[in-house]
Amino acid sequence: MRERAAGVSWARPEGIHLTLKFLGEVDPDRIEGIASKAEECVKGRGPFTIGIRGCGGFPHAKNARVIWIGVDDPSGEVKELQARVEKGMEEMGFTKEGRGYTPHLTIGRLRSGKGRGAVARALEDMKESDLGTMEVREICLFRSQLKPTGAEYTKLKVIPLEI
Repeated sequence: MRERAAGVSWARPEGIHLTLKFLGEVDPDRIEGIASKAEECVKGRGPFTIGIRGCGGFPHAKNARVIWIGVDDPSGEVKELQARVEKGMEEMGFTKEGRGYTPHLTIGRLRSGKGRGAVARALEDMKESDLGTMEVREICLFRSQLKPTGAEYTKLKVIPLEI
């Protein structure tokens, strides 16, 4: 897709992640409490498998500003984890997300309208792609810092799913 879609700012592989809850600006003094609440939210949940399938764009493929790869959640575990974390963070005073949760991996962003047609055609050609499966064994609390070169992610806490 990189060859076909000019004008896209591609995510670095180490920055690709599945977001369960975006918290925004957080006081550093709250990090330990957030991590503890996240551990509480996933307690009793074991590892599970997801599929990495399809691709598209937000708000839609023909006028994409965000390019994503789909996450197939046949067991419903991703949505269950997300709902638990959402509820836990709401209990801590964070605003509940107003729109429905769509698990996805953001792989690129279009900064302007340049290349939108080529991106739309590439997404159409690849919308049924199957990139395999992966086992989810942990969730992470990340700090995200926007830099001129893109977002930089730092793991603050790794929470293993119980085996």
